[in-house]
Amino acid sequence: FKEESVVDEHTFWLDFGATNPNLSDQSDTAVYQQQILEIIDRIQLHEVNKVVLSRPSHLYTERADAQATFAALQERYSNCTVFALKHPDFGHWMGASPEVLFEEIDGGYRSMSLAGTRLSGALNWGDKEREEQNFVTKEIYKTLDNFGGHVRTQGEETLNAGPVEHLMTWVVTDAMNAPAVEVLEALHPTPAICGTPTAPAREVIESVEHYDRGLYTGYLAFMTGGLHATVLLRTMQWSQSGITFYAGGGITKDSVPLNEWMETEYKISALKDAVQFK
Repeated sequence: FKEESVVDEHTFWLDFGATNPNLSDQSDTAVYQQQILEIIDRIQLHEVNKVVLSRPSHLYTERADAQATFAALQERYSNCTVFALKHPDFGHWMGASPEVLFEEIDGGYRSMSLAGTRLSGALNWGDKEREEQNFVTKEIYKTLDNFGGHVRTQGEETLNAGPVEHLMTWVVTDAMNAPAVEVLEALHPTPAICGTPTAPAREVIESVEHYDRGLYTGYLAFMTGGLHATVLLRTMQWSQSGITFYAGGGITKDSVPLNEWMETEYKISALKDAVQFK
């Protein structure tokens, strides 16, 4: 973060969560599992189908080396978009995101349906993870279909993201007449970082999480021959007191609170392991 670099605020999707951050209770397993139970109750009342719950975890340190940590992320997350940015309002952020929100390709656009998490090398995907990813695929398909053209899905595969894996499906459209920025804005937030249906899922998040996500689950858009946008996942926010890590998971009717807590632990621990010290 030595070089000054300002990214326009409109590059990000913000304003998701409570107004005042409160990190003190978000790393408590009992609190997080109680939040999950509350969400499951809302699902059973048919208010929502899926909600993505997240939490921050703070590491107090003054010895972290940002440049070396970025290099470590690049080495460990070769299939991800590794990013570091400095924003005048939102501070210093770094991470390794596996999720492509939007990408211009020859003859159209595509978006990645990414959901479900397991440790790398596990044998089979469970019904819960497949249902979770199906919610995302269907919603992205519906959004792209609104722009006309032919929409199709491209298989289902397992995407490696460092120590964990996710279910991934590309959703592709040939609706080239639709402005790229319009399509991008319509896609976000997907059920992969919010839930479904979108509006009630967001309301549940804002009533349950009790903290401000900042840039976490926003997106970073840039031009690489065409418009490309990456969801800001596996993020860490650097400050004078240390590093705050962010992670979450999709809650459905079949979620087991302890398992969901452990999923966030895997994601946060993997990021912590990448931090290098002076």
